[in-house]
Amino acid sequence: MADDDTEAEAESTTETTAEREDETEAVDDVTIDVEAIDEYEQRIEELSTAVEERDETIEELRSVVEEQSEQIDKLENQFLDLSARVADGRNLGVCPECNGPTEKKERLFRSDTIECTRCGEVIHTY
Repeated sequence: MADDDTEAEAESTTETTAEREDETEAVDDVTIDVEAIDEYEQRIEELSTAVEERDETIEELRSVVEEQSEQIDKLENQFLDLSARVADGRNLGVCPECNGPTEKKERLFRSDTIECTRCGEVIHTY
């Protein structure tokens, strides 16, 4: 009977030690998971900041492209107008604003200009 009691105590001690080890491992696993979650959340914040910066950069680039497109259109119109005047040979062309006739105005003290006779827009200054 004493042997049975000793064996029972040894088994319960072994079971208690095994349970404590399991609990310790579980606590360690929870600690690692919390650290992993913190690292994951930090990474999410970094990525969201990077996405916001990228969106801002995209918007800035879009506005630059729009401005440049407007400038390109304006320069293209002026180029076509200058090409038409050169082809005409009489320095006459078409106003890009109102499609009215243009003519070269020679001035004595100021720069010569090409102006629209209809709206007065200065197309080119020499």
